[in-house]
Amino acid sequence: MKALLQYIFALYPPCLVAAALVWLVRGKPRHRLEWALSTATCGSVVAFAFLTAPWALTSYYLRFASLVLFVLAVAYSMRGTKFNDKARHWSRLRFSISLLALLLFVVLDVLAVAAFHQPESALNLSFPLASGNYYVLQGGSSMITNPFHVLGGSRLAFDVVKLNGFGNRADGIAPRSLAAYEIFGERISSPCAGTILFAQDGLPDNAPGRPDVEHPAGNHLVMKCADTELFLAHLKRGTIKVKAGQVVSAGELLGNVGNSGNTLEPHLHISATTGGAERGIVFDNLRLSVNSVVAKGENGAK
Repeated sequence: MKALLQYIFALYPPCLVAAALVWLVRGKPRHRLEWALSTATCGSVVAFAFLTAPWALTSYYLRFASLVLFVLAVAYSMRGTKFNDKARHWSRLRFSISLLALLLFVVLDVLAVAAFHQPESALNLSFPLASGNYYVLQGGSSMITNPFHVLGGSRLAFDVVKLNGFGNRADGIAPRSLAAYEIFGERISSPCAGTILFAQDGLPDNAPGRPDVEHPAGNHLVMKCADTELFLAHLKRGTIKVKAGQVVSAGELLGNVGNSGNTLEPHLHISATTGGAERGIVFDNLRLSVNSVVAKGENGAK
């Protein structure tokens, strides 16, 4: 069942884009305004998928292919349509569906773009992973881009995975081996100078798709960065290098990414609180949201 969810999340972006493109190229608009409405509707749906869908479950590069296909579909539909601007009778059903879909997806697109906004008080951290292309699987300050965290009461948290050369975060959509996930075992460096407040180790790394709901955070660290408590979760068993009360410097090794706790697959969870209130995070002065990619190490930095 858990693997089925991963396939659903992986396949819905290309399916959504395909449905929008078919709607555009298979339509028979008789009026230029009708064609313009259909094109705008299709564009808003493609933009929604581009901005919010978890493309790393298939390939991050398909995200950009969707834009290319949209441009080709627009050109095809324009060239293959004979307009009659004197026509007065539009398909009411098609017009109504297009208009409602356009309004809905424009609102969703605006919310997705707004998710890059972080509060003025956002904590600026060094990115804690150092070698490769890292992808924000969940993040941003909106329900649209960060749904599971918002529902869990952690609206400004981030989940980070690593991309392979094909733009996927693993060797397949739902592999059963932890080693198939690019980020598993990745070294985590301290994103700030601070003090370790709590360190939990010893919990097993779960097989993919088999979360430990009794220990949601799994192996994790809580550290003090200035006036803020930073939370890093789902670390690999036996890799935590620090203990409570220890003072650490920025860049110091803390542990490795694992799959412990309530998680379907390996990733690094990061969130912050100040005085019990959630605090936004920026990394190296960059505001990130879902689908953001941070390139580090031998690949340079974006």
